[in-house]
Amino acid sequence: MSRAIRAFFRALRLALRGESLVPAHYRPLTAWMDAVGSQLSLVLDTADENGLDQDRRQELRLKLDGRLTSFEQSLQMLRHNLKNEYPRLIQLNDGYSMMVVQSINMNDQYRVSRFLEDGVIESDPLRHALEDLNERLLDLPQINFPESGNSS
Repeated sequence: MSRAIRAFFRALRLALRGESLVPAHYRPLTAWMDAVGSQLSLVLDTADENGLDQDRRQELRLKLDGRLTSFEQSLQMLRHNLKNEYPRLIQLNDGYSMMVVQSINMNDQYRVSRFLEDGVIESDPLRHALEDLNERLLDLPQINFPESGNSS
């Protein structure tokens, strides 16, 4: 509990000084995360509007890397990474963290691209939204650490 209180006051001090918990060199990544998150929400909304609700997305499966993976599971893994994994890795603020972000993103993009390639997504509006999501995933920004920064 005391750790959470210290974190709150640290965030408050930074906010009062006009600073951010996210180091400046990670801002392109956080902007990308916001854009991917918005596109993911659009994919989910479009799927719902076109008769592919959560239960149907769970039933829609492909064999990826030797195991059945549902469309819903793939989208939820992407959401989890955007909301939990990437922010945690940003807080570590080292060069290795960015390599992990790249690796996770490659896996997410692979799953999305496979659902596109396999032809199991029949709705044109959903295919277009998923294609846009795939393009955003392919556009992961490169992060350049400052010379004096912690780049390990």
